[in-house]
Amino acid sequence: MKDSQNDATSGWSRRAVLASQVLLLVAASACASTHLSQQDTAWASHFTFEAERIEARARAVDLTRVHDARAEQAELRGWMMKLSKEMALGGAGAQGPGHAALGRGALALGDLDAAINHLETAWSAGFREPSVAWVRALALSQRYREQRITALTVLDPDERRVREQDTERQYREPVLALLRQAREKEAPSANLLAALVAFHEGRLDAAAALLEPLAASHPWFVEAPLLRADVLLLRAAQLWEEGQEGAARARLEHGRKSLDAARSTAESRMQAHLAQVRFESAVIAFIPTDPPGTMPSYDREERVPGVMAFDGPEGLGPAGRAFSALDAASRINPAASGPACERLRLLNALVEHPLLQEAFSGYLTQHPQEIADVMLARDSTNRCVGMERIRTLVFQQEKARQARSGSLEPAEEDLLNAVPPAERDLAFHLLHARLLEHWAAVENGWGGPRVGDRHGAHRDQALDVWRTVLAREPRVPTYWIRFGELLVERGMDPLTVDGAADLDLAEQAWTKVRSLETKAHGVWLLGAHVQMAKALSHRARGEDAGSAWKTAEARLRDGLTAHPRESSLHHVLGQVFLEQAKERWARGGDPTRLLDAAEAAQAEATTLDSGHGPGKRAQADIHALRAEYALWRGEDPSSHVDRAEAFYLQAMPEGPTNAEAVMGLMRALQLQARFLLEQGRDPQPTFDRAAKSIDLLARLALFRRPQYLRIAGEDSLVLARWTARTDPHEAQKHFDAAEANLTKALEHAPRSQEVRLALGELNRYRAVARKAAGQDAESLLAKGLTLVDALLKERPNWPEALLLRAALLRTKDPASAQARADRDAALKANANLAPGWMRQFPEDQPKAP
Repeated sequence: MKDSQNDATSGWSRRAVLASQVLLLVAASACASTHLSQQDTAWASHFTFEAERIEARARAVDLTRVHDARAEQAELRGWMMKLSKEMALGGAGAQGPGHAALGRGALALGDLDAAINHLETAWSAGFREPSVAWVRALALSQRYREQRITALTVLDPDERRVREQDTERQYREPVLALLRQAREKEAPSANLLAALVAFHEGRLDAAAALLEPLAASHPWFVEAPLLRADVLLLRAAQLWEEGQEGAARARLEHGRKSLDAARSTAESRMQAHLAQVRFESAVIAFIPTDPPGTMPSYDREERVPGVMAFDGPEGLGPAGRAFSALDAASRINPAASGPACERLRLLNALVEHPLLQEAFSGYLTQHPQEIADVMLARDSTNRCVGMERIRTLVFQQEKARQARSGSLEPAEEDLLNAVPPAERDLAFHLLHARLLEHWAAVENGWGGPRVGDRHGAHRDQALDVWRTVLAREPRVPTYWIRFGELLVERGMDPLTVDGAADLDLAEQAWTKVRSLETKAHGVWLLGAHVQMAKALSHRARGEDAGSAWKTAEARLRDGLTAHPRESSLHHVLGQVFLEQAKERWARGGDPTRLLDAAEAAQAEATTLDSGHGPGKRAQADIHALRAEYALWRGEDPSSHVDRAEAFYLQAMPEGPTNAEAVMGLMRALQLQARFLLEQGRDPQPTFDRAAKSIDLLARLALFRRPQYLRIAGEDSLVLARWTARTDPHEAQKHFDAAEANLTKALEHAPRSQEVRLALGELNRYRAVARKAAGQDAESLLAKGLTLVDALLKERPNWPEALLLRAALLRTKDPASAQARADRDAALKANANLAPGWMRQFPEDQPKAP
């Protein structure tokens, strides 16, 4: 762009004369080659003049006070339309200079996509004048800066790095080559050219220093302070990542001063205001330790969609500056989709900010959706607004799910389906996967895995979408991690037919992500989760799972070497210790040391989470397991139950963990009730204690979960066993309630070994009650034996199942040889079960294994 003055209202007669001369040249098709050269020169001169005229007029509009500039912009677009018609009449010789002029005009009007397209077309047509090279360099440099700054808003560091690498690869060398071709005379100053070269060579401090004096020498050239602000922002991000917080903040303040200079000089230049929005959005993202700021105060009524009416103080901090800039941009063209889309992007980023101010909450629940609806009603094909609208809806549903009031909304799917297949890019598929995972989580929360549950279908669809994502972009570790975690989830679903295949694929995903350069702690979590799932699968088949547990532990320790303060790694390590404790107990060993290690790991996780997180519930689970083992040994579990109850009550308000905390507390108090029952004492007060600690709404939210139904059924069985001693009629009611709950649980989870074992126990105790009443119990014993035989076929030598079959056979025939054989095999496998068996059959004194 040349440093020259153009009168936007003069030149019409010259233009008419020149156009007529050009048209005469076009008509003279029989002219000699020298005339053709003159014709090309005339076209170039004509379109160059028109381009400079459009640029001058656009700049004059930009430099006025902020106002609705749609009329002036429409006038300039009319000029460009005339250029398009002249280019069509001019034939092949007019295409290069014509597209170059249209590209310069589009760039002056802020339409970067159109500018790049026209300039690329001019270049391809052979029109490669230094002036075209210069404008192409400016346009591509601007696109590069926007993409680099947008990458800063990506929270995942690996995904951000991949985006930055792609941007560098796509634009760095082409821009530098164009700058070399443009030559110094095409730039407003040598410093600007040198600054652009330094910028694209990665010398950001040098670029910023070269740009600083341009504000004084070329005050009308607002591109210089805008470029300087971007340079300083990118440098600040580098310094922040290096831990140089003070230097980063200093550059951010200098960048804001450059933006202030540009916006105050060119108040009606929309791109200057949007540059401030991108700047502040990036700061909010890469400095998450700072509060995002506060919003301006707005009137309830808006003058136009996307434009606010102030009725109070302006906002503070990055968010306040960004919203004020958006309002200014919207006043320049209230109908433009750019400010509305940027507003939606900013709002969607703010709702996920860890330090979101409470003042945003009311605004964020309604306004993003209102803006999107207005914009879509105006232009249903606006892809940016459509995608941000979906993001808004998905987040609202995710937040509702965390508050335990999630639902399914067809609107998101309708909007996704409205996107043509050709426009479904990576961002589309990522959002689609997020939506499908949300639906799966909602349906899972309604009742857990069960026959006919749609969450399996939505999870399968999500896995298919992740395959599409990974086919398009295999370099982002987080994508592989999420894909692998979903495979683990499906592999562990009791309704999955071939869970082992899913776990093998998840292990392959972990191997792939390990080959990528990443510091993400999720890599180690995925590696541990795969091995834990395999270990649990081995356990369900009665196989040794020790090596899988050891591998999971080793992966977590590797993760903790790199991330010693990552709470989730400590939490999962505690889970591994807990499961290893169960393994040791199941083989007759002492699990105390492993339980102590598990408790220490969960305590550390809770400390790192500032007293919150899943560590509280995990500590409760450990104490509940201590209570269970104490009960098996014939000891009083009360102290462990009390500690478990205290931790469960602390964990209940922790959002998504509430359901598990409620069920865990029910299970712990059931252990206390069973102890009282064995002591010949009424267990009802313990269940009353549970009713006081767990409100009815919390129970109703779980009534379709198999785990809850199993616990409720076992509670009824304890009461049935107690009342059978004094009130057989009341006992039958409790037996019926137990059977109803356990049968329903089995309908939802037909392959659950624990539910079938509980049903076998129910049939056995009900048979004992019938025999005591002098009634026939053969059918109940047969049902119980059918259940336990199927369990032992799936999981041979399961001690608990062997003891159940022994008890059933003993109830049927006290002298049963098979009962003695099952008893001996069970107690040989796990001697820890012997005290419980002897309390159940005190007359039976098995030999020590």
